[in-house]
Amino acid sequence: MKMAEPLKNALVAALIGVFMMMPGVSGATLAVIFGIYDRLIRDLSKPTKYLKEDFWFIITIAVVGIIGAFVCIKGLDFLIDEYEVPLMFFFATAISIQLPDIWKQADDGNRLTSRNVLALATGFALMILVLCLNASPYSWEVSASPLAMVAAGVVYGICLLSPGISGSTVLLALGLFSAVINALSELDLVSIAPLIVGAIIGGLLFAKVVDHFVTHNRKTTYFAIIGLTAGSVVTVAVQALMKMDGGDQLLQCVAAIAIGIVLGWLAHLFTKKYSTPRTS
Repeated sequence: MKMAEPLKNALVAALIGVFMMMPGVSGATLAVIFGIYDRLIRDLSKPTKYLKEDFWFIITIAVVGIIGAFVCIKGLDFLIDEYEVPLMFFFATAISIQLPDIWKQADDGNRLTSRNVLALATGFALMILVLCLNASPYSWEVSASPLAMVAAGVVYGICLLSPGISGSTVLLALGLFSAVINALSELDLVSIAPLIVGAIIGGLLFAKVVDHFVTHNRKTTYFAIIGLTAGSVVTVAVQALMKMDGGDQLLQCVAAIAIGIVLGWLAHLFTKKYSTPRTS
């Protein structure tokens, strides 16, 4: 029996909201895996054209995604404090199992070109650069001025729509993650309003850029996404290894990997059965 599309979109949106708030993982990657990324980018890049046609799709993704994010926020402090390293191994494993699904979405039946390979390598190299920056002893924090928060929000909005790149990790690098999580948990939206405004601006502008590339060179764009996703798996796994405290967490990490394999495979079966056809 075929699952109703609104229900499927709601389930995907909830997962995207959860992943969106987790440092090291990307909600946009799930949108790619479940086949709604093209449609979402198209709607955001041309809202006046597609708002009426895709109104309920947009509302479902936005509202349920926000609910998923808030549910995640409530338990995020506990999970990160108690099980950060196993959690990172879990996400790295679950996402890696989805790479073949993204590859299938990129495959158009034609042979690979040097441009496709270069796009994949560039995406992978970008994530390795992020890993190197995260491992750097140097750190910085964005000031709390409204203008600086808007600028940080623009960067965050771009990352939210970039498969493989974690927006929460960027907030962590900018020294804003704890403040944003606390404000959202306490529903103190006034203090982070400039960040939200910047994220909306950055997201809408970046959607236009991505929509252009997906429309005119879909295969190369998706190979860049594959590179970003594969690079994010390596990045999260290496960071988890660096944070391991000897062998004390070994059993937890093995269990997390096993759970990641099972849930990743179930997600693969879900994707295979219910993935959304490509948007023309």
